[in-house]
Amino acid sequence: MEFCEKCGALMLPKKQQGKKPVLVCRECGHERKLGSTKYKVEQKVQHSPREKIVIIEDVDVRREELSEDEKRERRKAILEHFESED
Repeated sequence: MEFCEKCGALMLPKKQQGKKPVLVCRECGHERKLGSTKYKVEQKVQHSPREKIVIIEDVDVRREELSEDEKRERRKAILEHFESED
């Protein structure tokens, strides 16, 4: 990781057409030549099952008309769906 000499923010590699890549400050835009070190920008995001969206469509049955057993079965199916993805 490289930090800006002017403001201290993180500098990221940037490719330019026809030129060698440079490091650019995210905050102030200061540029610096890229040294011999190779840089790799990588970002991994882990989502929990609760962050995923499940859409269940059933035109004929409304939520008010479901019995407690039917509601329980739907919740169970949704939880099983999330557990099977991980």
